[in-house]
Parts: sequence; C-alpha cells; structure tokens
Amino acid sequence: MNLLELLYSLEPRQGMAVALGASIVLSLAANLAFVYRTPPPGRLGRFALWVATAWLPRVVGELARWVYYLALPWATLMLSYNSVRALGVWNLDWLGYAPELGALAVGAVAVFVWIWRPYARAEHPHAIDESGWNWARHIVEIIYQEAHWAFYRSGPILWLGESSYWGSFFGLALVLLEGWSNPVVRANSRDITRADAPLWSGSLAIVSAIVFIFTQNAWFCLLVHLILDLGLRGLIGFPQVHLSTETPPAETE
Repeated sequence: MNLLELLYSLEPRQGMAVALGASIVLSLAANLAFVYRTPPPGRLGRFALWVATAWLPRVVGELARWVYYLALPWATLMLSYNSVRALGVWNLDWLGYAPELGALAVGAVAVFVWIWRPYARAEHPHAIDESGWNWARHIVEIIYQEAHWAFYRSGPILWLGESSYWGSFFGLALVLLEGWSNPVVRANSRDITRADAPLWSGSLAIVSAIVFIFTQNAWFCLLVHLILDLGLRGLIGFPQVHLSTETPPAETE
C-alpha cells in the first residue's frame, strides 16, 4: 500500500484529525525554528545564513507556505475528509445574504472603531504594521489567514455533526491556542506598545467566526476581513508607513 492509498483508506474523521494535527505540528515547528533562528558558528551557521538570505530558499519557503495555508485544506477536500459546506466555500448566494452581511460588516466596523481608536491615540502602536508588506502582499496574507481559520473551523464542524455554531467556536479556540503558542505573540502581548498585533489578529479571528456562524460562507468572512484590515487603518489611527522587521511565519495566524 502506497501513501496515497493509505490516505484514501482513512475515515473522514480520522483523516481530518491527521490533517489538523499535522498543521498544528508544522506551526509549532515554525515557531520553534524562529526562537532558535540565531545562526550557530561554522558550516551550519553559514548554511542557515544562506537559507535566510538567498532567493532560492525564500522561493521554497513561499511555496511551503502556499501548501500549508491553501493546498492542505484543498487536499482534505480531494481526499473526501472535508466538505465544501464545512469549509464555507459552497454558498455563493451574495444577494440572499446581503442584509446579514451588511449588518455584520457595519457592526464589526463600529465595534472596531469604538475599541481600537482610543488605543491607537493613546499608545501610538506600530507593531501591527511592521511587516514591510505592500498592499498586494497584505491581501495574500489575509487570504492565507482566512483559509487557515476556515480549515481549523471545518474539523470541529464535521466532528460535531455539521454544527456551524459550536464548530466555529471550537475552531476559534484552536486558532487562539495556536497563536498563543508563538513566543513572539506572547512577548508582544506583554508590551503595551506591541500588543496591538496579536490582539488585532485575535479580534479578526473572532469576527470571522461570528460572520461564519450567521452566513456559513468563508467568502463573506474574507470580505469583512478585507474591509476591516485594509479599510480601517487610517480611520483608527494605525501607521500607514510599512516598517521592516523580522517576523516568524506563524505570527499572523
């Protein structure tokens, strides 16, 4: 029996457990690698420096991130572990859900402005926008985030008998626990001038879960996410200039 036959032989619940477990393990490994990112002396150190700076390893790293965030959920669909309904990519009735989507978007914008604007004025946060990304890369990262959150929701939704309510909250708990496992996230959370980055991502994850509960549509979650992340920065008072900094691969999760 080859690997593909073994994967097809798994029951859907078992397959989703394996896929989600592999995703969590990879995320923890990325966080651990970032903690020990200081190159050691000697040949190993030179190799680590080459991996961090040369174009080929960076391309491989981007392909690995694409596989992690997008190809892995797609593979669970192809292997029949997952369903389009649990992932939220099945319903494209935009007009039918327009009132709910509009109300959710307006409510999310109002809550974000009410909570975040006083914080931005008081602390002048900068950590949230130190990625160095342009607008196109920022959109790609938002898509990665929403795909990752949808994947983490889909497992509990299937395990709980297609319950989008409890499944969404269990998936949200997985996302928040995974984020808290990142040592950089924990360090930033203890610094009031840098706590905005993890708190912002956590706030968006909560909004995404709520939007999904009402619409069962990951595309709507992505749309609201884009509105909040790209449309509110200037209004809230976050910096508009992108600064360069070194961030771990899993910090945006």
